[in-house]
Amino acid sequence: MSTKTTFKRIALVAVAALGLGVLTSVAPATAAANTNFNCTTAYTTGAVNTTDADAACTSVAGPANFVTVTATALAVYVVLTGGTFTDGTTTKTLAASGTANIATPTAGTITAAGYPITSGVASSTAQTVTVTVGATANKGLVNAATSTSLLKSGTSWTTITADDTVYAARTNAAVAGVSKVVLAGANGDITSTTAVTATISGPGSLSLSTAANLASPIASGRAVSSTFATTTGTFYVGVLGDGVAGTATVTITAGAYSTTETVVFYGAVASLTATVVNKQIPLSVATTGAVTVVAKDSLGQVVPGVTPVVTTATAASIVSGTCSASTATAASSCAITAGATAGSSVLTFTDGSITTTATVAAAARPSAVALAFDKTEYQAGEAFVLTLTASNSAGVPADKEYTALLAGALTTSQSLTTALFAASVTIVDGKATAKGFMPLAAGPVTVSGTTGTDAYATGATAGVAVSATATVVSDGVAQAAVDAAAEATDAANAATDAANAAAEAADAATAAAQDAADAVAALSTQVSEMIDALKKQITALTNLVIKIQKKVKA
Repeated sequence: MSTKTTFKRIALVAVAALGLGVLTSVAPATAAANTNFNCTTAYTTGAVNTTDADAACTSVAGPANFVTVTATALAVYVVLTGGTFTDGTTTKTLAASGTANIATPTAGTITAAGYPITSGVASSTAQTVTVTVGATANKGLVNAATSTSLLKSGTSWTTITADDTVYAARTNAAVAGVSKVVLAGANGDITSTTAVTATISGPGSLSLSTAANLASPIASGRAVSSTFATTTGTFYVGVLGDGVAGTATVTITAGAYSTTETVVFYGAVASLTATVVNKQIPLSVATTGAVTVVAKDSLGQVVPGVTPVVTTATAASIVSGTCSASTATAASSCAITAGATAGSSVLTFTDGSITTTATVAAAARPSAVALAFDKTEYQAGEAFVLTLTASNSAGVPADKEYTALLAGALTTSQSLTTALFAASVTIVDGKATAKGFMPLAAGPVTVSGTTGTDAYATGATAGVAVSATATVVSDGVAQAAVDAAAEATDAANAATDAANAAAEAADAATAAAQDAADAVAALSTQVSEMIDALKKQITALTNLVIKIQKKVKA
């Protein structure tokens, strides 16, 4: 029997089996290779996904794109669903080790069911190859959405997991920060060659490397570029100082991905600015954060890491001060220790040759705490201001945050529409205020509490009652206003009703006028018809008279 006849018989057997529903297409549970029918080449122009024998392959849509399937030791009868071979057919018999190309012109999924043929008979069980055709290449193109860049300051760049805001000294050739760039395609992979560029504007220079520590840099300078032979797509851009202060902007581009990173290079300290947070501090107490100091360079950029040295002009009042190191976003915080003698002292804050001064007062701790409303009488619902005052025995007002000036939150005899003072109270120039609205019910309103045991306010005896009282009055004015408003509402309602009635009357009059107009039109029609009939009768009568006259003359 000829080979041609044999393949015809095999094809007929396979087609008959398909018609009887004997053959089934069973997709593999995993993407592992089939035993006798596989995708051996899945590719498109510029995008390779896999070259391993597999039961699944990926392609990208294109008019001339295709994937190749191959039979192994046995011949295979192949049936396509969702696509065609490059010759336009949907079925094909492959000889042992034979191949066929499946066209991938459009995005979608193509299923190739391969039925191995033994002794001229096709198997009833299919080995399936699934071809996934994407609209864009799954490999080869850098994808902007899946690529990332993280900038890290400091000296530990091995693991970079978050973006830093980088501030660095302008030191020449010192690494200020490293940007870790991870390029990825839509599905995570890219081709083995990716061209990247990085440029810097402002001060500084760049170092391009595949190592986090910038070892063996590929390129260095103000503008760097390279084509990396890597499928991971990971590289590092180091930003180095050049001795110039200012803000540097780094632009990194690789295919469709582009990102910018910012590094601020600061210069030497050119100015210090001290701000007094607590205008007076208790005697013989170290008050944390009583003064803050900000250091800036000649460009006005904050210089971090500055720890000013504090000296005092009057040690009896202000003994000493200690400052913490500043950061790029937080000023140096200085704890000031008061002496045993009330009074003020000029403090000098120094960093190298740069100085600034501030005056801080030391006073006895608060010994008097009081509450007061801004009025003694209020109308129902009227706004109020409650003021808490604190001063020492010499009348010097307190000025700081007290964590336990009160034993707890104030209580009220009637519900108010605001939260009043609690244990922690910030006193500025001897007072703190709270605002709210009085209740609607008439009568006295009392707020009350007791003093606490704050370490900075031990001059005041703990547990001393403090209170303030005001009266909500009902002198008839408010009720009269309510009554007047109600009367105005009733009058408005009555006016609305009258307007509605007038509108209804107008509608009725309009309808009656229309009816009259219709009647007049009908009557006019009737009169016209009667006149026409009368005219006809006169004409007939005239004709009759003429006939009679003619007969009489005759």
